[in-house]
Amino acid sequence: MNIAQWIERAIVTVLFTGFSPISPGTAASALTCVILWFVPGAMQWPGGLLIVPATFAGAWFSTRAIGVLSAPRNTKFKSLRRPNPTPDDPDPVTIDEFVGQWIALLAVPHAIMGFAAAFVMFRIFDVVKPFGIDKLQSLPAGWGIMVDDVGAGFGAAVVMLIIGYFFPALLAYNFGI
Repeated sequence: MNIAQWIERAIVTVLFTGFSPISPGTAASALTCVILWFVPGAMQWPGGLLIVPATFAGAWFSTRAIGVLSAPRNTKFKSLRRPNPTPDDPDPVTIDEFVGQWIALLAVPHAIMGFAAAFVMFRIFDVVKPFGIDKLQSLPAGWGIMVDDVGAGFGAAVVMLIIGYFFPALLAYNFGI
């Protein structure tokens, strides 16, 4: 594997979290929270606009990764892994979780409680896929991989904005840090 392939794999798998034997999507979402905690400029205007090219890049990288990356089949964790929801969405491709989690985080203050709530809400929306989000997976190639998580991110963001409107101190709580 040359350096360009290594970099592409690191991007598509969100620094290789996609190869986590248990819950690669959750691992990628958690790492996204950590990365964006230390890059607060990506959470404000105009840095938050980077989500748009990130979505398009994610769709392009996901399209390239379909069929190339597959979940390890013979591992000691095989019984713990869920079956892949669709053959066009390999588990190691987690750039979609990065983008969706980023969208959810845009709706909360830079505080531990806000990040934790956005993380949990995004994971719920990503797993359950309510309000027709599941139908977005049927889009062709990398778009189906990306857009369902973008929808989950927007759904989580809306819930976070509603909670933040009624309970602003709750999401701004930083545990004295």
